[in-house]
Amino acid sequence: MLETMKRNKILTYAFLMAIPMTVGSIFSSCTDDFEKLNTSNIQVNPADLPFAAQCTEPMTYCYPPQQNMFQFWTNLTIDLYGGYFMTPNGNFTNGDMGENRGHSGGMYENYYLHIFNNTRRIIAQCDASGEKGLSGVMRIVQAYGTLMTTDAYGPIPYSSILSGENEVYFEFDSQKDLYKAMLEDLSTAITDISAMGEGEIAKLKSFDCWCNGDKDLWIKIANTMKLRMALRLSKRETEAGNAGMNLKAIATEAAKNTLATVNKDILIDKSLENEMWLMFAWGDCGFNANLVTIMSGTKDPRQPLYMTLNTGDIKNDAGTTTVAAQSQYLGIRFASGLPAKANNWGNFSGWIQGNNGSSYSMPLPIMKAAEAYFLLAEAKLRWDIGSESVKNLYENGIRISMANELAYRAAMPA
Repeated sequence: MLETMKRNKILTYAFLMAIPMTVGSIFSSCTDDFEKLNTSNIQVNPADLPFAAQCTEPMTYCYPPQQNMFQFWTNLTIDLYGGYFMTPNGNFTNGDMGENRGHSGGMYENYYLHIFNNTRRIIAQCDASGEKGLSGVMRIVQAYGTLMTTDAYGPIPYSSILSGENEVYFEFDSQKDLYKAMLEDLSTAITDISAMGEGEIAKLKSFDCWCNGDKDLWIKIANTMKLRMALRLSKRETEAGNAGMNLKAIATEAAKNTLATVNKDILIDKSLENEMWLMFAWGDCGFNANLVTIMSGTKDPRQPLYMTLNTGDIKNDAGTTTVAAQSQYLGIRFASGLPAKANNWGNFSGWIQGNNGSSYSMPLPIMKAAEAYFLLAEAKLRWDIGSESVKNLYENGIRISMANELAYRAAMPA
């Protein structure tokens, strides 16, 4: 009996001693194969794609060409709160200030998934290969997307992602740090793009849906962005100065070479569908009463280029027509407690889709030359930059806006 007990005890000890050795070998095997186990043998590595394809995605998604992303990007949030558009569909609670988290994260998703995820990788790739000019182009695209996103959400993760120090948790950058980083990136881009050689320019032309390989236009975009950013910070000039940003000096330098020097809009015109028409076609978008009232009240000559008269009869609760179709510019008031579509508000002013009504005839806007004139007017007013008067700059902005809109919308009735 004692012998049996001793034998069982020895077997138990042997078994317990064997466990750590077995588990250790299992863990060792898993650790050895960790990279292999966590690397898909099906998924495409973005860096293996043709370079032109890598660059096209972040550039086109600065104005998303996909219908659902477009709607969540700005159309059900920023467009409403900014007073430009308003949904006639009462089922969308953002229209009544009932924040829908699913509809309010589109800008965030679009930036991190389609823009920043690509630009940061391409910049590092081009820096490593010595193609600094192409890095500069992507720095401008990255700054463009970052500016939109931080202006929408405030602080966002940025430098912590670029550093790659943590793959689980990313700290948020303050807007002060974000603006400083973007301004520095734009300055670097201007220097590097200016020095681009023929080889890099040829490569740029293979994917450049913004400027068609015109490096001078890229520099003007960067300067127009710097002027925009300096003016957005202008009411915090002292704080910006303490952070190393001399806003007046930045604006003065940038103002010398903006898009106003060529009167050219930056548009993506590559047979991509402008999804704004679809927002109206779905009955999910109309013009905001704020925009319509301002344009009608000031008799803005651009109004017939942007919107139609009311598209259908407007009827009261008794079914009587109170406003006949095609008679007035009508906008929808924000947060007015609308019913679900379809309803009267869907018959208010509509979208004008290009010169032939095709959903592919309206280019995707990135930056308008008119904005450069308005920025220059504000810079003159705030810091006395330049010799042209505020009045002339503003009026020239309106004229350029008219001329350029007519160029791709075709003549509209007065």
